[in-house]
Amino acid sequence: MTLAVQRVSKAFGPVKAVQDVSFTVPAGRVCGLLGSNGAGKTTTMRMIMRIFLPDQGEIRWQGRPVTDAVRAGFGYLPEERGLYPKMQVREQLIYLTQLKGLTRSEAARRADLWIDRLDLGEYALRKVEQLSKGNQQKVQFAAAAASGPELCILDEPFTGLDPVNTMVMEQAFRTLAGEGTTILFSSHNMDQVEALCDDVVLMHRSRVVLSGSLRDVKRAARRQTVRLRLESGDYGFLREFPGLRTQSAAAGAIEISIPDGLDPNRLLARAMAAGTVTEWSLGEPSLREIYIEKVGGADA
Repeated sequence: MTLAVQRVSKAFGPVKAVQDVSFTVPAGRVCGLLGSNGAGKTTTMRMIMRIFLPDQGEIRWQGRPVTDAVRAGFGYLPEERGLYPKMQVREQLIYLTQLKGLTRSEAARRADLWIDRLDLGEYALRKVEQLSKGNQQKVQFAAAAASGPELCILDEPFTGLDPVNTMVMEQAFRTLAGEGTTILFSSHNMDQVEALCDDVVLMHRSRVVLSGSLRDVKRAARRQTVRLRLESGDYGFLREFPGLRTQSAAAGAIEISIPDGLDPNRLLARAMAAGTVTEWSLGEPSLREIYIEKVGGADA
């Protein structure tokens, strides 16, 4: 069960929102759709859901063109709110799940399951308009997930969530993926995408500039990254190494992109001469670094 977006384009008057976009999402995997505002992510998702029809190209699911009947089996969390504000949370989830063809009893069972998974129990009998934006977003996620869709399209699902609710949503996200749902979601949070995704698609200025498994994307970068922390916090010695790119990390550490030709052991030796090294790790570049390298710092 693969989602295949094949050479899809969409324009709105003179604006080319999506140009010749192609990528695949293998069955049962989680794919992150990345890009700055205006890159074409939302338009691409709306074409998958047939809210917009492509001007060119084709979108297929399980080898078949996505029709209205096929799309009915998908879950969707839109960028904007798609809930009835005057309706109670539980009744709304039951109603929306029944629209997917489930009986009322089965819809109620699944609604209650997702209410529990998303810590929404105390809000189940409240109207949606009485909830915070973060809890409304969790209700919207539950509405997309409750029917047990084959494919779930989630446009910025973590928007408006505080750190605690983000953790709750991430766990629910993993649960949905673990139950076999194929997921395509957009996010601006690179660390979150790196933690949740099997595959990534990077869009820039309406085109795909990179796609594939997260592992392959990192290997293709052919660079190494060092995470370094000195007890003194004085990293001035790094100026002795031309071509280094650094960024701040947690707990006073920094992340350093190692250019080709520089042996990381030289850097370690110089760091030890500069002070007490309390953290040192060598790994692949982060998704954030790859993103900046591909599209430039202005859009990251």
